Amino acid sequence: MKELEDLLRACGRASGPVVLATVVAVSGSSYRRPGARMVMGPDGWLAGGVSGGCLEGDLVRKAFFWTSGGPRVLRYDTTGDAAEDEGGLSFALGCNGVVDILLERWEPGPGDALGFAAEARKQSLRAVVATVYRGPEDAVGTRLMLREDGVSAGNLTGALREPVREAATEALVRGVSWSGACGGAEVLVEVVEPAPPVVVFGSGFDVAPVVARAQGLGWHLTVVADRPVELLRRRFPLAHAHVASRASEVSQKVPLSARSLVLVMTHSLPQDRELLERLVPLPVRYLGVLGPRSRTERILRELAQPPTASQLEKLHAPMGLDLGAEGAEEIALSIIAEVQSVLAGRGGGRLRERQAPIHADAAPPERRSA
Repeated sequence: MKELEDLLRACGRASGPVVLATVVAVSGSSYRRPGARMVMGPDGWLAGGVSGGCLEGDLVRKAFFWTSGGPRVLRYDTTGDAAEDEGGLSFALGCNGVVDILLERWEPGPGDALGFAAEARKQSLRAVVATVYRGPEDAVGTRLMLREDGVSAGNLTGALREPVREAATEALVRGVSWSGACGGAEVLVEVVEPAPPVVVFGSGFDVAPVVARAQGLGWHLTVVADRPVELLRRRFPLAHAHVASRASEVSQKVPLSARSLVLVMTHSLPQDRELLERLVPLPVRYLGVLGPRSRTERILRELAQPPTASQLEKLHAPMGLDLGAEGAEEIALSIIAEVQSVLAGRGGGRLRERQAPIHADAAPPERRSA
């Protein structure tokens, strides 16, 4: 849901009806996965996307007609090679995928997934949006939504509510999205994670491209340095937060959690030593250090408490993927690519060498399939 803010801004600007399109199920290959969304107006404007550009035009042309009687699921089949349009929903794309898209008229209210998810991200909380897309006619397009602080919302009622609530609660704990059978209907159970919190220690010119690339991905950026806050704001206007802090003050001034992705880029050996003394023991998700491997190894040898094996596992030094990067922009690309691979649980290798599907969607829990 990285595009949430764009979608909500577009809805807010709209002066007339809006159709929300959501990818609810995918079989085979597709550019976007379940949970991808776009909104569109009757005069042809759109925001977001549900494919790489091959389906959006058709949806804009037909969305308001298809939703005149209520929510509707369209199936786009790209497995054929025929150039002719078979029934209006088959394309000669050769992508070998089948994509189901739920179309509905968007409006704020108890079933508004965009508003609920955006508020959860604003508060840095995990949320689950469960959307019924096949089943009893009056249930299609209804939702049940949960947040990890216990807040819930939705317009799903009747016999489906309890099995969907159970599935959503389980997904909230496991953090795994899935799409499929649940309680005699078909449901997209979508986990919405808060924006990845990236904390960059440093104020050199090479921090700016890291901030820019991360901000473009929708991550939350905090820049920390032993510099005045106003200077940091001027130097890194795209960052969401700026903290003036010495390395010795980090524990008091910089909140870090198990979700934090920490990048150490001070170019100062004494500062890095003092930072790693405090950062290595913390249970952050990623800890990257700029500079040669031998430099970090020297710092680690000098720490008062030698790092454990699990602490070394999360330490990336030198940080970044092996892209042959040279210069601040390329190094930023290498760093951000590695952080993305950690977020996705991937190794960061070449797709042509991958022996498994590019996307590995989770199946519904077996006990909910009946």
